[in-house]
Amino acid sequence: MGNMPKAVMSRRQLFSLGSTLFAAGVLAGCSSNATQPVSVEANEQNVRLIGRTYAEDKTTWIPQSGSAVEFLATCKSLKLEMAGDDNVNKEADQQPRFAVLVDGKIVLDTTLSQTLGTVEVPLDQPLNDAVIEVIHLSEALKGNIGIRTITVESDSPTPVRPTNSKNKSIAFVGDSITCAYGVEAKNSDEPFKTTTENFMKSYAYFAAQELDADYETVCYNGYGVVSGWSANGERNTERLMPPVYELVTTQSEQKWDFAAHPHDIVVVNLGTNDSTYTGTDEGRIAEFTEAYTDFLGQIREHNPKSIIICTVGTMEGGELLYPAIEQAVSVHANNTGDTRVHSYLSAPISIAEDGCGTGEHPNEASQRKAAKELVAAIHKFMA
Repeated sequence: MGNMPKAVMSRRQLFSLGSTLFAAGVLAGCSSNATQPVSVEANEQNVRLIGRTYAEDKTTWIPQSGSAVEFLATCKSLKLEMAGDDNVNKEADQQPRFAVLVDGKIVLDTTLSQTLGTVEVPLDQPLNDAVIEVIHLSEALKGNIGIRTITVESDSPTPVRPTNSKNKSIAFVGDSITCAYGVEAKNSDEPFKTTTENFMKSYAYFAAQELDADYETVCYNGYGVVSGWSANGERNTERLMPPVYELVTTQSEQKWDFAAHPHDIVVVNLGTNDSTYTGTDEGRIAEFTEAYTDFLGQIREHNPKSIIICTVGTMEGGELLYPAIEQAVSVHANNTGDTRVHSYLSAPISIAEDGCGTGEHPNEASQRKAAKELVAAIHKFMA
C-alpha cells in the first residue's frame, strides 16, 4: 500500500479471530497494573455516527465512503472488534480499506481481511479524552465495514463516550470522483485498487474539513442520473443514482432517515458517467436534462431546508453536460419556485500540471483544487 504513514502496522499484526488478542498481553502505552478490559457496543449511545450508517446483528456498519464512528476515549489500551462482508476474501489490494485516527493523526491504515476480528490500536501513551475516529476509506461497492465493540483498559467511569456534532453539515451525492477513486495511484495506467482509494483525499473531505462541517456521502463509481458509465455508448441502467439515493447503501435494503439527518448543503456531482451515453446527441441530452430535473425534485423532497449545489466537469466529458444541468436547475426553479438550487462548472483537471490517478481520475493535488472551488462556491451561494 503506497504512501502509508510510518505508524501503520501490517494486516497480520492487526487482525486475530475470537478473543486471542484479549489475552495477548500489554499493548503500547499500557502499564503493567492495567485494569481489566471494559467492552461497550459501538452504538449511538457510545459513539457519534458520521455519514450514512446502520445497525444490524449488533454491529454498526459504516458502508459509504467516509462513513465513520467517532468517540472520546480515556484509556491505557484500545481494541476494536471489526466485521466485514464477503469482500474480505478478495486479494489484499481489493479488500475494504479503513483507518483509525487518534486526535486527528492516522495510527492505523489497513484493509479488512476477516469477517470477524479484533484490531489493536497502537498508543504511544495513555489517552485522556482523546478523539478516536474509525473511517471507511474505500467505497461502498468494494465492501462494507462494521464495528461491533470497543474494548479499553481504563480507570475512568465513562472511558468511551460520543463526541459532539459540528455546527454545519454537508451531504455529497456523487460518483467515483467523490469516492476518491484511484487518488493515490501513481498514474492513469495503474489498475484500480482499494488501497489507492482514499476518501480522506477527496474534494468532499477536504471541503468539509475546511468548513469545519460534518458530512454525509452517497457515492458509487460509475453511477449516473440517466445512465451509468458506458463502454459502448449504450444506456447503462444498472448504475443509476436516483433509484438507490434513498438507501443507506446498495448493500442493504434499509432506507436512510433524511428527517433525522438534515444538512445545510447538499452537493451533487453527477453527469460525468452520463456523458459516455449521451455524447453530443441532442435527444439523449434532453433525456438527461429531464432525469436530472426529476432527481432535483427527489433531493429537495428529502432535504427541504438545504441549499443544493450542482457541479460537474472535473473529468473529461463532464463539461459536456453542464449546460443541461444549468437547464435542469432552471426548469426545477420555474416549476417549483425553488430558488435555493445553484450550479457551477468545476475546472477540469490538468494532467500535464498535476498528474492523475487511476483512469485519469483526479489525484490528491486535483482533489484539493476542486475542494477550494467548492468552498468558494458555498461561500458565494450562502452569502
